[in-house]
Amino acid sequence: MSLDSLIRSKVLNGKRTVAIVCNQFGDTGKGKFIDLLSTWADVIARGTGGANAGHTIKIGGVEHIFHLIPSGILHDKDGKYNIIGRGVVLDPRVVVEELDLLDKAGLSYDLLRLSMNAKLVLPQHIVIDRVREAKTGKEIGTTGRGIGPCYEDQTGRRGLTLNDILNRDIFVRKLKRNLAHYNTVLSALDPDMQNTKKIMEHEHLANGAYFSQTRRFDLDAIVEMYTAVYAGRIGSMITDVEARLRDFAGKKKILLEGAQGYLLSVDYGFHPYVTSSDASIEGLAKGVGLRVQDADLVLGIVKAPYMTRVGAGPFPTEYGGERSEKHCQGEGMTLDREQALYPDNALNHDDEFLRGIAIRKAGSEKGATTGRPRRVGRLDLPLLRYAAQTNGNKVILTKLDVFDESDAIEICKAYVYKGPAYRMGKYTLKQGHILFCAPQDPEILKHSIPIYGKLPGWKQKTSDIKTYAALPQKMRDLVEYIERKAKVEVVMISLGPEREQTIVRGGIGSD
Repeated sequence: MSLDSLIRSKVLNGKRTVAIVCNQFGDTGKGKFIDLLSTWADVIARGTGGANAGHTIKIGGVEHIFHLIPSGILHDKDGKYNIIGRGVVLDPRVVVEELDLLDKAGLSYDLLRLSMNAKLVLPQHIVIDRVREAKTGKEIGTTGRGIGPCYEDQTGRRGLTLNDILNRDIFVRKLKRNLAHYNTVLSALDPDMQNTKKIMEHEHLANGAYFSQTRRFDLDAIVEMYTAVYAGRIGSMITDVEARLRDFAGKKKILLEGAQGYLLSVDYGFHPYVTSSDASIEGLAKGVGLRVQDADLVLGIVKAPYMTRVGAGPFPTEYGGERSEKHCQGEGMTLDREQALYPDNALNHDDEFLRGIAIRKAGSEKGATTGRPRRVGRLDLPLLRYAAQTNGNKVILTKLDVFDESDAIEICKAYVYKGPAYRMGKYTLKQGHILFCAPQDPEILKHSIPIYGKLPGWKQKTSDIKTYAALPQKMRDLVEYIERKAKVEVVMISLGPEREQTIVRGGIGSD
């Protein structure tokens, strides 16, 4: 039986709406499984995040990276709708660039539809994002794509929507009001406009075309680009996609494409180290105009037996701890540079910092959007238990093959709290308390010391194995340990980036 047939019969049988989300900090391999399930779906819809997301799909040895357009676009030629919902902050420049790449690759996008209510990213969003980041010294580690400021405009009731680029007079009126706000803010942050001018010279900001020496922003240049150039290219794709999806629900097979990770969710993450949208199934469903109960199946992607994160924030199981965090945040740090700096790294090295570098190399762990080396740590079951409370207990494990040559594997099964006495409502957390589920509080998490369970490695190449029964017994022991300790059900396993490097574990609800 083919892989597609196995997935349809054992995982997707009877399902109409399926969601792919990440149960960690992002970068877990959602793109591969969205691509796999796209052959089943009639509609692929994305509902959160912006161009800070990055899905990498490898097909036939060729990597395809998308930041905004749904990964299912590779199947547009098969008559599948690809939809960007209202919960997305949309930078039309990025969409146009990705359309150009699709044109170059000879791939179609006839059925790409963009929500008229998607939030519109404007030049001032990118400028303020980068000015703030420069002022704070990358304290949080944003991608500088204007995502946060664009979401802020929605709650501040001064934002624009994608549909506004089709109505020039309305666009101008709203843009003037929005620019007035940002000019006031930037006057305090950058009074002489030197940072603003330098930032606006970037290609993401039309190489300086939006800068005005007297007004800071050239309103006419922005209006022309958005209402003429961008509207001319993508205007025919803009529609009320939420109404269409509500009509499709229960009738067509819908695949919901998550972005970022649950642990970065603005609602469920660890403030301030979060993205600006809700990356859970709740945010994803809302972002395309559906209800959570419309999803028949939610599949949470979990990288194992290690995990990663990009940017700052507490990471209890990180290989090398603070040293690793500073290293990965270092100016100009790349995977090639760290290999040159630390050539003696190895998967079984006694120094855990060097072990982390080896894992990063083996897993090619760099951000698809930022290019930054990802921080790496052991799989954290308290965090997985926390994510499963919202995203459900059906999971897909990825990257297990990275540890094929490892002698032993450590899994965090709980924390012991080592910080000062900490009030939690009417309770007080004290040193020595054991925590089995991660609390949504970075002040607690940064004082939480992992308690590890240790399992033997399998010392065998696994990337070519096709069935669960054929996996090394020690790898199966690891999978079942994760299931038992985190109370999740492993539905599929990924042993490499290619579609065929996937094992279907069994039917949903099967023993």
